[in-house]
Amino acid sequence: MKKQAIQQAIDQALAQGKSKQTIYSELQASAANPGQLAYLLAATATPARRQQHQVTNHTLIAVMMGFSLLSLGVGYQSGQLLGGQSSVWMALFSALVPAAFAAGFSRWIAAAFNVYILYALIQIPQLVSQLPNGGWAVVQGAMTLLTLLLTWHVRSLAFPDFNPMAMPRRDAQGQFVFRD
Repeated sequence: MKKQAIQQAIDQALAQGKSKQTIYSELQASAANPGQLAYLLAATATPARRQQHQVTNHTLIAVMMGFSLLSLGVGYQSGQLLGGQSSVWMALFSALVPAAFAAGFSRWIAAAFNVYILYALIQIPQLVSQLPNGGWAVVQGAMTLLTLLLTWHVRSLAFPDFNPMAMPRRDAQGQFVFRD
């Protein structure tokens, strides 16, 4: 089975109320790669989890959009140092990144959560080095830390089958296990 066909089968089975462990057992024979099947299952938020954590996810999206507006201002200010049209381009690019992540969060795309966590973790050393400058650096550092923690929290609620390293969970025998 191809990835899209597997994802459709997973979505249909979850809509019918089947558990992820049952779905994994049923589709394991037809899937070429058990690891890919496990990742697709772990990366799919069940309808019940989506409904249960909808308010938390909307809070994350609102914070990300606020971060996008903050990035718009910081990008414009940074671009003014370069002169010319660069302030507008820098502002747009700076605001587009958090807005793109917010769009991924709104669609419950696990990869958006995982990539943002990595993106924010990579930014932390640079932001910490800029903290003595004060001003926008402090606000940007606080917003980055807030969004990192909130994203990690929402990901753990919506996608509990991932371990902290964004890999599907395994039991002591090395078998994939799912909570839903």
